[in-house]
Amino acid sequence: MKPSVETRSLTLRNLSAPATLVSGFDHGAPDPQTGLVRLDLAIRNGKLAIADPAEPGQDAGGRIILPGFVDAHVHLDKAFTVHRTGFSTEGLGSAVALSMADAGHRTEEDIAGRMQRALAAAERNNTVAMRTHLDTFDAPLSSPAWAAFRAMRTEWKDRIRLQAVALMALFRVEGEDFDTRCRQLAEIGGVLGAFIAPGATSKPRLERLLAAADAHGLDLDLHVDETLAADADGLRLLADIALQRGHKGRITAGHCCALSAMEDNSRLIDRVAEAGISVIALPLTNGFLQDRRAGHTPRWRGIAPVHELDAAGIATCFASDNVRDAFYPYGDFDMVDVLRQAHILAHLENAPAHWAPSVHWRAAKIIGLADCGWIRPGDDADCAIFEARDWADLFTPSGMRRTVLRTGRPLSGGLFDIAMHGSEWRASA
Repeated sequence: MKPSVETRSLTLRNLSAPATLVSGFDHGAPDPQTGLVRLDLAIRNGKLAIADPAEPGQDAGGRIILPGFVDAHVHLDKAFTVHRTGFSTEGLGSAVALSMADAGHRTEEDIAGRMQRALAAAERNNTVAMRTHLDTFDAPLSSPAWAAFRAMRTEWKDRIRLQAVALMALFRVEGEDFDTRCRQLAEIGGVLGAFIAPGATSKPRLERLLAAADAHGLDLDLHVDETLAADADGLRLLADIALQRGHKGRITAGHCCALSAMEDNSRLIDRVAEAGISVIALPLTNGFLQDRRAGHTPRWRGIAPVHELDAAGIATCFASDNVRDAFYPYGDFDMVDVLRQAHILAHLENAPAHWAPSVHWRAAKIIGLADCGWIRPGDDADCAIFEARDWADLFTPSGMRRTVLRTGRPLSGGLFDIAMHGSEWRASA
């Protein structure tokens, strides 16, 4: 559970924050290079508040404060299995084979235990909301992964907001039980998903998928064109069918690596924008798997072309994807690490504050959450203060050190030792 909220107050002065994440607080003009602003804020009754100029406070020394992260595409059912599976040395196909060979070991108890570990890591690293894809071999109500997830969603509801996507092979739409699967998803508050694999995509299958989403009132979150084959057509078909049908639900496309291999992707990007499809880029897993062959130095980075997508007005964010499994053997559900890798692979350093919402409120908006990812008065004081004063600091190991606050109280010791004195919280560096 979150710590209980008491009538206590804390004032922090001289914090730094990306201007793109701050609303409702007075601050000066952003630094033209970093996009950071300096601000003071208070925490009262577990909420962010405007600081009283007359009230004494702790000088944060320009340290960066960030709201809780939103990790919009993860795989909690596979996390921390790399010791069983090994990791792929031959790209995506090999990773899928290794993961499928391990599927029989994923009992409800096994999955729940690893989900607990994953959620604890995410909370420790300042994540407040996550959307996980779950391999759905059986109908959701018969699936051990969904049973474990539903238990975690209840147990963690006051700590991390959890959503789940039924990840299925696209051929499942032709099964007699597909409508049953969709009905069960709607009953338990799930999202409809599918792996849109190169060579396995067809217009009738995608039409069936969107028709089922419409019939059952389900949002769609799909793995699309996770390949560097420039002729991959999953995203094109998805956009065309969504526009033809006038689909009203949210559609999210993860990966979209093939876009980066196309000589001219502008028409397709415009079509995706017209269809209102959001894109989630996965720099860690795609950077690891795409163009991967033993004894071969990769020529391609494999990340979706986020600059072009963003310029077209497409909601674009970054997420962890796989953590310590056959697809990616590293990671700890740390969105600072994700954002740092995105900066390196996609060359984001010229406008770092512009991209900050991609792991905060923009990611929240993509998965249908409107009340997190900001620093604004009245929001829960769920945030982290980092041992960093600019972006270069933040993306180094020492800068990634942080104190995570939940409703204004620290989860554990960190940069600020917050102790109670009378009726106030005081922070000492």
